[in-house]
Amino acid sequence: MRSTRQEECTPPPGNHWVLGAGGWNLFHHLGVLKAADELGVEVDSVIGASAGSLVAAFITNGYKAEDLVSVFLEMRALRWNPASWLSCLRGADPLSLAVGGWFSLEPFMRQLVARYKLKPNSRLRILTCDLLRHEPVVFEGTDYDLARALAASGAVPGVFQPLWQMKNGRLMLLVDGAVYHYNPTEFNCGQAIVSKFRPATDLPGDWETPADLYFHMRELYFPLAGNQRYVDDNKHIVIETGMPDVAGLNFGISRQTCLKMVENGYSTAKPVLAKAIADGRVTASKGTRRRS
Repeated sequence: MRSTRQEECTPPPGNHWVLGAGGWNLFHHLGVLKAADELGVEVDSVIGASAGSLVAAFITNGYKAEDLVSVFLEMRALRWNPASWLSCLRGADPLSLAVGGWFSLEPFMRQLVARYKLKPNSRLRILTCDLLRHEPVVFEGTDYDLARALAASGAVPGVFQPLWQMKNGRLMLLVDGAVYHYNPTEFNCGQAIVSKFRPATDLPGDWETPADLYFHMRELYFPLAGNQRYVDDNKHIVIETGMPDVAGLNFGISRQTCLKMVENGYSTAKPVLAKAIADGRVTASKGTRRRS
């Protein structure tokens, strides 16, 4: 784990990805990665923020995007499972309660990591933000607690509890990586392939509870994680997806909308990646990879 920006370096060979933050917009990432797989564009390394870090953890552990659609649809259905919410209900110190309330993502992430046998690995980096100093903190390598890193990267202030972390005598309060930046390209040497989301601009197409409507309106007018989204599209290959009536923290989106997001990501990414291959900016293998 480190808490500084990427030093000047020579870019290693391969395709280096950034999977941006955006809650349930993560279904767009699955469509983007499905297109990449069909074209033979490998994920040689990836840094993820928030929901992007969760997708990145699966992809770098050998899962294919098409496999993950059912995984995340099942995860979405857990919103109506009282046991899931109760497992995440935790007391905390006054500051953590003030920042994030009573619910912690850590128990859920521990179950997820154990169930799918996810492990830290050399291809994966996870962005969080130290709320005390508003500085980036990146988990990388193979010697860290993956469930804790994922929980911190998704700890949206006002929704989920932050996590305290001590490193080299430095006490940090870790929150959602998007609080620092939704699309952390600065941690890549040279060019990255960036899958990023447009914020919602319209009223919600789906919602089930007043909380869904509240979070949708917050994204429209006062995002909980801020709005640091800029990516240099001259330096990087940018795949921007999004549906104007879908907000990342609207947990009431329908299954049909989730599948539309996958298709939106796929149809947007395929021509962008095909052009990047033709221009020599992205390397592609002759065939697609399959998980054994």
